[in-house]
Amino acid sequence: MKRTESTKNQSNKRPRRSLRIGQQQFGPFWTENTNVAPAVSLTVSNTSSVDRLTNLPLLVVDHQLISFMGIVEVAMMREVNRYFEPFWRRRFVEGNLLPICIPYDIGTLDRAMRVIEILDDRKQYTKASPLVVQLGKGEHQITSSWTEPRYGLEYHTTLDITRNHITFVGKGKGETLINGGFAVSNSENITFKDMTVTNTSQYGCGIRMSNAKVELIDVALKGCQDAGLRIPPVSTSETTLVATRCEFANSLFGAVVQAGSLTSATFKNCVFHDNEYDGIYGSDKATIHLHGEATAIHSNRTDGIYVQNSAKVLIHLPSHHNTSYNNGQEDRRSLSGGTITNVE
Repeated sequence: MKRTESTKNQSNKRPRRSLRIGQQQFGPFWTENTNVAPAVSLTVSNTSSVDRLTNLPLLVVDHQLISFMGIVEVAMMREVNRYFEPFWRRRFVEGNLLPICIPYDIGTLDRAMRVIEILDDRKQYTKASPLVVQLGKGEHQITSSWTEPRYGLEYHTTLDITRNHITFVGKGKGETLINGGFAVSNSENITFKDMTVTNTSQYGCGIRMSNAKVELIDVALKGCQDAGLRIPPVSTSETTLVATRCEFANSLFGAVVQAGSLTSATFKNCVFHDNEYDGIYGSDKATIHLHGEATAIHSNRTDGIYVQNSAKVLIHLPSHHNTSYNNGQEDRRSLSGGTITNVE
């Protein structure tokens, strides 16, 4: 029996289900044929669509729609229709309510740094109102390199933080994993929260900083080829670190703090363990403060705390507190004017 024309035409039709899926994925105005105009114009000339939007209560748009969008989506919306401009201004210009979300808004940390530079040129961020970068669960690979300006040394898989007042927030130590490290130089008010940072490249550090002010909260710096944290002796201005509930482990050193009398590092309830050499190494007149009953420096292959060259460690705990223990050589070692003192 011959196939009828109607049967033939029906066999060439695409299933209606696939069209519905496409509309759900790309939105109601998406079409496979790019030459076909959308059924409804999204420009400002279409007053009916504007009327429908403006009839919605402002709180509905602002809190039920805009609040669930990232900075890229809101920026795109203001290009579609000028109705969204006030929402953009309130959230970006007047307030600071639009974080950068990775990978939701921007795929990688490397690309996000370029966006940060653009936003920083357009808006004044402050210590009280920083630019927030939210990192999702899973692994985030850093692919860029950073060249140390004084000696011209290049460090691979290291992201250069080029602006001030930035807060990087993950989903937790075991949830957000950074493969690579950060270089923070000549920057202030840089904060990292709730993440694990691992840098296995040659001479790779979790965080390398100089002439900078950095805060770490619930961060694990572990498995680094060099130190979890390194403050090298190249700082020429005040350099400060404050770390709270952080872990420095399984690296060459836990934390190395040098850089002279203008450098200080404060560790609150932090743990330093299972490093190849020292848990904490201080040198060159740097000052290190240890606070908190949960502080522990243990199981490092050489020394727990090692200070020299007039560096000093001030332990703000009773002398009977078990601060440094079970290290391969000495729990506390001081040479060449270095001091380790309990200060209650």
